[in-house]
Amino acid sequence: MNQAFRHALRGLREHTYLAGVGAGVIAAALVLLGAYAMIVGNLEAVVSGWKRDVHVSAYFAPGQSAEVQAAARSELAGRPEVESVEWVTSEQARTWMLERVPEVEAMVKELGEGALPSSLEIALRPAYTSPEGLDAFAASLEQGGRFGDIDYGREWVERSGAFLRTLTILGVALGGILVVAALFLVGNTINLVVYARRDELEILRLVGATDSYILSPFLVEGAIQGVAGGGAAVALLYAVHRLVVARLPEAIPLALGEGGLAFLQPSAIVLLLVTGVAIGVAAAGLAVRRFLSRLA
Repeated sequence: MNQAFRHALRGLREHTYLAGVGAGVIAAALVLLGAYAMIVGNLEAVVSGWKRDVHVSAYFAPGQSAEVQAAARSELAGRPEVESVEWVTSEQARTWMLERVPEVEAMVKELGEGALPSSLEIALRPAYTSPEGLDAFAASLEQGGRFGDIDYGREWVERSGAFLRTLTILGVALGGILVVAALFLVGNTINLVVYARRDELEILRLVGATDSYILSPFLVEGAIQGVAGGGAAVALLYAVHRLVVARLPEAIPLALGEGGLAFLQPSAIVLLLVTGVAIGVAAAGLAVRRFLSRLA
C-alpha cells in the first residue's frame, strides 16, 4: 500500500495539470449537488416550520353553552395529539375581525352579536400533522355534535409534501446525471495520464505485474483527486453561503426564520466527500481496466 501511495504521488507530481483538471471536474459536480442539497434542506426546514404551525379551527355549533365549550377545551387539552388549545369566544372573534378588517364592521353589526361563532384553535403535535392525521383528528371532533364546522389545512399539507417529494426525485435524477458526467470526464482525464505512461505500464505487464499492482496507484490518485475536489466544493459552497447570508440579512429571516439560511449538515458534507472519492476511484478503475484489457 505504501508503494502504491508513493507511485500515486509521483504520478500526481508528473501530471499535475491533468490531476487538477480531474479534481476540478469532481468539484464542479459536487458544488451543484451540494447547492441543490442545501436548497432542499432549507426548504424542508421551512415546510417543517409551517407544519408546526398547522392548526385546526373547531367552530362550536349554535346553542352550545359556555360550560360545554369550557369542557370541550379541557377534554381536547388532554389528548395526546394536541399541543395547545385556545378558546376564542364569539366576542373575541368579533373584536379580532373588526381590528383587522374594519371595513366589515357594518356587516357584522347587521348580522348581530352571534355572527361569529366561538371556536377552539387547536395546535397539533408534529407527529399528527400529516394529511391522514389531520383527517382522523377532524373526524373525531365531528362526533358528539358540539362543533358545527371543522377547518384545517389538509390540502396545503398535501401540496407541500408533494412539492418536497418532487424536489427529492429531481435531486436524485440530477445527482445521477452529474455523477455519470463526472465519471465520464474524470475517466477521460485519467485516460490521458494512462496514455502518457503507457510504456511504463506495458513494461510492468511484460515483467509479470498483476492487474491489481498496476491499478492500485491509479486508484489512490483517483481517491486523492476525489478528496481534493470534495474539499474544494465544500469550501466554495461555504464561501457562497457566507456571502449570501451577509448580503441578505433582511430577506432571509423572512423566509427561513431567525437562524437564516442553514449550511449543509455534517452528514451531507461527509457524503459529498465520500461521493468525490467514489467518483475518482471509479473513474480511475474504469480507465485503467480499459487500457489493460487492450494489452491482454
